[in-house]
Amino acid sequence: MLKLLIVEDEKETRDLLKNMISQSFTDIEIVGEVESVAGGIKAITEANPDVVLLDIDLTDGSGFEILEKTKHENFMVVFITAHNEYAIKAFRISAIDYLLKPVDINDLIEAIEKCKKQKEVRELNYKLDALFSNLKTEVNQDKKIVLKSSESIHVVPIHEIIRCESDSSYTTFYLKNDKKLIISKTLKEFDNLLTEYGFFRPHQSHLININYIDSYEKPQGGMLVMSDKSHVPVATRKREALFSLFKSL
Repeated sequence: MLKLLIVEDEKETRDLLKNMISQSFTDIEIVGEVESVAGGIKAITEANPDVVLLDIDLTDGSGFEILEKTKHENFMVVFITAHNEYAIKAFRISAIDYLLKPVDINDLIEAIEKCKKQKEVRELNYKLDALFSNLKTEVNQDKKIVLKSSESIHVVPIHEIIRCESDSSYTTFYLKNDKKLIISKTLKEFDNLLTEYGFFRPHQSHLININYIDSYEKPQGGMLVMSDKSHVPVATRKREALFSLFKSL
């Protein structure tokens, strides 16, 4: 039986979560529902939950304070938030699960199922460290992205990524100092994540950090030369956008 704690200051949302969980799971015990930072810390200490559904904005502070004060050692977390664009961006590049209000039952089920499959709380701790760093960092290129390879979790500063290359359902990250990571996600997913952090997709199979462009060669349809001496093709339909990007730099 999975023990679950709800930390949420809106009674309507708490009731909705409880109803959704009771309808969808027979192997979950709700061990408590609280509405404050103080209540959350006390409930975690006493109930020792496996999963905490944690609202960011509570009556007496932030849900992040609960994680800092309990040192987050033995439980999984799924955040709950209203449409806080800044927090959502941080969640996404930190690979942290979150639920948007009003909570959708399918999103809730998916998040809890992920918690069940999570092998180690340590993996979440890597993600939370990246999340806290990203929330405190205002400069986009100083933020960090969490990448999971077949062997381990990598927390990578965005400014160290030179380019990404697609290989079917995998994406290869080429980093500074000749480092390389192969991640089992499509390039499209990283395009959606990284575009606002100074990345451009000049070709269906390539995503580049514009800070590492050395030159543009016109022959053969157009080619970008990157700082690692790699050559990245530019699709015909992307040339105009690339030239506009050059003008804005």
